[in-house]
Amino acid sequence: MTEPTNPTTPEEPKADETFTWTTEGGSTESAHGAAGDAGSAAQGGAAAAGATATAILESLREAVDDLAERATPTVREFSARAAELAAVAADRAAPLARRAGEVTSEASGKIATKSRTWAADLRASIASEDAPAPGADAAAADVPTPPAPSSDDGAPTDGPTPA
Repeated sequence: MTEPTNPTTPEEPKADETFTWTTEGGSTESAHGAAGDAGSAAQGGAAAAGATATAILESLREAVDDLAERATPTVREFSARAAELAAVAADRAAPLARRAGEVTSEASGKIATKSRTWAADLRASIASEDAPAPGADAAAADVPTPPAPSSDDGAPTDGPTPA
């Protein structure tokens, strides 16, 4: 289950540790004698690597541009389909939302009526419990009650009228 931290690799050829340059006549120079030539070769190698990297980046940029150009019609088609799907969903949801609003309005009206009735009953029971003693002032015992809602169709009079 555990993997070694230094995986073994197949034997690779080892570099020759004796660095020498050969001249056209076949004789060899030491690395120290050809230091100027090695510096020029390193600069040329860096320039070649930079040119290669630039070429790779340029070809990658062209590939991305080509992909974006080819994908544009497909993205537009998917966007149009998504918009059509949203429109269909909205068309189907509208009647449900309208019905939910009507049901909520009806339930709210019923709750308001029951709450008013309960409040009136509660006030009446408080008034009968706190009835004044026989010699007390009768005007002090009167508890004002709100007028009962009056409506022709039985719906509450306060609040918006359902459409």
